[in-house]
Amino acid sequence: MYVEILRDVIRRNIEFVVSKGLLDDEKLWNYDKSDVHSILLYCLIRIEDLGVVPLPEYKIRFRVPIDKVNIDKRFEGKKGRRIWFTRVDVAYLKNSNVIGVGEVFTPDEIHGILPSTELSGPWISPRHRIEHLVEQLKISFIIIVNVVNRLPPWEDARRHSVEVWESKWKDFVKDICTRHDIQCLHMVMRSVKDVEYNLYAKPK
Repeated sequence: MYVEILRDVIRRNIEFVVSKGLLDDEKLWNYDKSDVHSILLYCLIRIEDLGVVPLPEYKIRFRVPIDKVNIDKRFEGKKGRRIWFTRVDVAYLKNSNVIGVGEVFTPDEIHGILPSTELSGPWISPRHRIEHLVEQLKISFIIIVNVVNRLPPWEDARRHSVEVWESKWKDFVKDICTRHDIQCLHMVMRSVKDVEYNLYAKPK
């Protein structure tokens, strides 16, 4: 499976950036000032000899748009009702076709697992974008990285502990995989030495 190989490659890449002093627990804590998102993105892109081309910040157009009002009635009357594309952190291409995607979520979006209707304000959260992407795009695998070492100051994010958010993300990723018959690698990063790698695939 792609995700098994990528898991091992990404693990080595994380060890590499840690050994070079680019990532440590202090930087992980101050993720917004230390470019942690970019560093982890590098770990997802630095691959060779897998027959795929990883491209960062890749724009994917939907065949059927996201209708914001269908997700949350609070979008009613607002501009830009439909979302026709999304930009993923990494797209993995083979023969010009997107066969996989990778997304990195720092604590800023730890609450992005919730549907918009459960949030204090309307938001097409990462949950909605991932669900729509998997439904619209015939991909073979998805990689999701969650940094869960702290809570951001947002009110919605502070309704649960990091442990509860971690559990919600795990349940969501596993469900997406089993329902859509795709390979999933879910990385949960609590510290630079405490990274959990979960592989999911639909039971045969």
